[in-house]
Amino acid sequence: MKKITLTTAILLALLAATGCSADDKKDAGSSSTEQSSSVTTESSSAAAADITIADGSSTDSAPAEGTVYMRQLLTAPHGTKSFAVTNVTMNGDKILAVQLDEFQYVSPDDFTGVPNSDGAFGENYPTDTVLSSKRENDKAYSEMMADKGGASQGWSDSMDAIAAFAVGKTVSDLEDTVKELDGLGEDDSPADVVTGATFSDTSGYLQAIIDAATKGMISTGIKTSTEDLKEAQVLGAPHGDKSFSVTTVALDGDKLAAASLDEFQYVDPAAFGGVPNSDADFGADVQDGLVLSSKEANNDAYSDLMADKGGASQGWSDSMNAIAEFALGKTVSELEATVKELDGLGEDDSPADVVTGATFSDTSGYLQAIIDAMKAAK
Repeated sequence: MKKITLTTAILLALLAATGCSADDKKDAGSSSTEQSSSVTTESSSAAAADITIADGSSTDSAPAEGTVYMRQLLTAPHGTKSFAVTNVTMNGDKILAVQLDEFQYVSPDDFTGVPNSDGAFGENYPTDTVLSSKRENDKAYSEMMADKGGASQGWSDSMDAIAAFAVGKTVSDLEDTVKELDGLGEDDSPADVVTGATFSDTSGYLQAIIDAATKGMISTGIKTSTEDLKEAQVLGAPHGDKSFSVTTVALDGDKLAAASLDEFQYVDPAAFGGVPNSDADFGADVQDGLVLSSKEANNDAYSDLMADKGGASQGWSDSMNAIAEFALGKTVSELEATVKELDGLGEDDSPADVVTGATFSDTSGYLQAIIDAMKAAK
């Protein structure tokens, strides 16, 4: 199968750089401190009002108790300069694990960008910035928090404390905690309610977890009664240099129990909804008027693009779900053997001959992303 080309005539027509100033983008993390509240400011982008948001919300019903599953939602728990990928692993109504990472444009002098920042994907960044993961740049971001807001501990320390607090609880339990946090006095600390969480926006992060657990996109896993799952969330580039991926996995022993993978790409806002805060500061000054978009949250639009430009025979999520379903219950070594088989296919062979239902030419790349996350979870 020929590799799908995702460049559209619309995108090619948008090649003139905006050259907007990004001075305040370099200090974007200055509001992300323990003491500060979420920043609410008007976006400097004149087109921001025309941008819609696609966060991956779903009305699908969760599997019955006894089957582990993930729910993932794109959220904005802290201000207008970043967005988060919030992933919650559940069995029944109980939360088993939480993975949350935030992404923000910051100075490339101090931060490492997401995969493909040095490729075509990075060409769309606001001038003199790089899109960065707070978790992968924990040291640099924590130093910024301390410098700008006097934070007493790192970003991941507070985030891990919030995630740990949510484990074992239900949505109702967390809703009660948010009410308690929102009722705190000016001199009280969120850590009085959620041990180890010093974020002023602790309730915002918990609300993101609640929202993901109630309306996030569902990835059904295996049937299991164990609650002792090992998890990891990693960034990758399984398909070309115009996007990056976020892959989350849960392991039951050495076997894959659940997996969720989404990709993010700059596209035309006339056809695609952007990630949260694309209509605010985060979306301001992106090159050529494009918008950062989730393929999962824009499955219909992205699938139409695949069909139009590459002759794709089925939707993005259909192939992605087939890959994830194939990987469930397998070990790293079993999946590595499949990748070798895929990489050895002839020009006239189809990946679907190996992974039923997966028509991506880059099926091996998506499986490798899952493998990499599984290795990180061990």
